[in-house]
Amino acid sequence: MLVIKLTFPMLLSRFNLPEDYMTTLRRYTQIIEAHQGVLDMKGTKINVKAILFDLDGTIFDITERDAFARYKALKQLGYSVSLDEVRKRYRYGIGRMGIVKELGIKFTEKDEREYIETSFAHFAKRKNALKLTKIHNEAYNVLSILSKKYKLVLVTSRDTLSSTKEELKWFNIRKFFTLIITREVAARYHEVKDIPLLPFQKQRKKLYECAIGLTRIDSGDMLCIGDSVGELEPAKKLGMKTIGVLTGFSSKEDMEKASISTIPNLTRLVRILDSSNNILS
Repeated sequence: MLVIKLTFPMLLSRFNLPEDYMTTLRRYTQIIEAHQGVLDMKGTKINVKAILFDLDGTIFDITERDAFARYKALKQLGYSVSLDEVRKRYRYGIGRMGIVKELGIKFTEKDEREYIETSFAHFAKRKNALKLTKIHNEAYNVLSILSKKYKLVLVTSRDTLSSTKEELKWFNIRKFFTLIITREVAARYHEVKDIPLLPFQKQRKKLYECAIGLTRIDSGDMLCIGDSVGELEPAKKLGMKTIGVLTGFSSKEDMEKASISTIPNLTRLVRILDSSNNILS
C-alpha cells in the first residue's frame, strides 16, 4: 500500500480558494506551528503577569566561558585535558556531564559533585567573565519588547547580586528587570546564611519561592524560561508555566522527556506571547 502524507499547507494548495481565504488560512497555520507544544490548541490564552528568565545559556551565550570553566575544573581535579579538547566537544544541549562522558572520564558521585562545584566557581570568577561572555543576538530586543508588557524577573544560580548586576549593566540589559534573584538574595528572603549550589533543583526551588514572595504574584501567573531541565522542573512543580530554550545545557530530547515545551531561541517567545494574547483569545 502506498501512503502519501500531506501537510496542511499541501492540502490547502489543492483547493482553488480565493486569495484572501488562503492568506487567512496560512496565517492560522503559522500560529498553530508557533504554538505547537506550548498551547493546548483549544484557543486558550497564556495568561502571564511575570516572566522569569534564567541568565546563563538563556540570555547569555556562555559557550566560551563555560568551556573554559570546565577545562579549568578538570585540570584542577588532576585530569590531563586541553582547552581545545573541551571546546570541540562543547555544544548546545551537551548537559552538565556530557563533555566528561565524551572524554571517557568516569566519575563517582562525589567526583561529579566536586566537578560541578569547581566548574561553577571558575565560571563565576570575574577575571575573564566579560571577555568570554556574549549576549544571544536576539536577547536585547526580546527583553526590550517584553518588558513593556510584563514584569520581568531574572533568576540565576549565581551567588552575588552585585557582580550579576555588573554584567547586566555591561550588556545594557539591567534596565529591563524589575527584580533580580540570586542565591544571595534568596538566602536573605528565606532568612538563612546561604543557599548551596547543590542539590541544584532544591536550590532553584528556593530561588523561585523568593521570586513568588517578593513579586506577590501567584505562581500560576508566571512563565519561567530556561535552558535546562534542572532549572525548569522545580518551576513546573510550583505551578509555573515553563518553556525551554535550546541555547544552553539541555537538549530537545531531554526537555521532551520532562514534558517541557521548547523553542529554538528567544525570538520565538515574542511570537508565541503576541499571538496568544492578540489572536487566540
